[in-house]
Amino acid sequence: MPALEHARPLEHRSGRTEGPGAHGFLGRLRQRRSRRDYEASVVMFANALRGVFREACTGIGLCQYVAVASGVTVRTPRVGEVRLGPPTSFTVELMAGQEPADFTAKDRGPRLAHTLGAHGLRVEPIAGRWVRVHLLDHDPLRDGYNLPSLTLASVYEPVIIGRTEDGLTLGHALTEVGHLGVQGQNGSGKTQFANGLIAQLAAAPDVLITGSDVTGLLLGRPWDGTVHRPHQVVGTHDIEVHAVLLEGLVAEMDRRLATIPARCDKIEPTTSTPTVLVVLEEFPGLLRAADSLPKPKRGEGIPVGDRIRTAVLRLLSEGRKAAFRVLMLAQRFEATAVAGGYARDQFALRLSFRVPADSLEMLHGADARPLGPEHANAAPGVAYLSGLGRDCERIRVPYLGGYGEYVDRVQAHGRRAA
Repeated sequence: MPALEHARPLEHRSGRTEGPGAHGFLGRLRQRRSRRDYEASVVMFANALRGVFREACTGIGLCQYVAVASGVTVRTPRVGEVRLGPPTSFTVELMAGQEPADFTAKDRGPRLAHTLGAHGLRVEPIAGRWVRVHLLDHDPLRDGYNLPSLTLASVYEPVIIGRTEDGLTLGHALTEVGHLGVQGQNGSGKTQFANGLIAQLAAAPDVLITGSDVTGLLLGRPWDGTVHRPHQVVGTHDIEVHAVLLEGLVAEMDRRLATIPARCDKIEPTTSTPTVLVVLEEFPGLLRAADSLPKPKRGEGIPVGDRIRTAVLRLLSEGRKAAFRVLMLAQRFEATAVAGGYARDQFALRLSFRVPADSLEMLHGADARPLGPEHANAAPGVAYLSGLGRDCERIRVPYLGGYGEYVDRVQAHGRRAA
């Protein structure tokens, strides 16, 4: 009986069975050796990563030069724990005077990432002077994401703007942000962003969506039957009605400014005094159409183009205190196309989809020009964002769906008269 008991098969962790003898013992030895080899390779990789990181920091200036008796020595941030991921990450102890943003700055971040064999970096503060650096193996904005089927219950709730390279979803309430300027070439995602933004606001009882749209696609028919439609003008068959609408909005703004309560400096949106979102789709096209009209004789009136420019300038410069917000969309934000450089300066939130480098600089300033060559070939839906208290950075805007989805959402959720 003892011999029979000894001859019973042995069960291994893999679930397979082996008979008695040296085979199972050798298998365990091989597993241990494989484990030791793997651990040794991890240590070698971590040491190599530390060495490359040190060389990269020296090359891009993320180091300190210390004079010692034997000459000058170079100090670089110390690397701690290394994780293989994915994505590969490691902790870094910042040196005195360094900030986490130093590793992702536009003049250093891409070079550091490429030296480490990555597409980009994401830096997360941990505690004290320690941060964790993530090596991104592909463009984090390469993959799109869908806009959730949501509508805001109030203008005080944040709308979804987009997702940053570090995976953060940006949202901001329309009551906080100023006017919005959006530029981009055809097919770059400009209108898709506007569709998603406006669709989120369609049901809010304290928002009125009004404006001018020469294409008749963003405004107009999708809004039939809603309380917003009477305050929208579309098409180019009668350009003067666009001027009449904008002048009417200015009159409402003046009325509100005259009724601001004592000890207050702005109108607080309510259902009876809603935030007015003035959408100006393809605004340069509207100005070109207006300027092509015959000019009235001297003393017989003001040209339609000048009336439109005057009304828009007033809405941009004075509308914020009266709960007016302007959303202007254009292929290019050059001064002559958007009613002048003063008008362009009034946009607190600025997005640029695929545009040439000089167009990027026009809207975001000289600091954005180095970003131009890469952004000139950006994928649809990828934009540079300035505003919301953040430096100019790349984001991907949410994808609402085809145009039919936009129409369906507006028809399903657009606010009707009580």
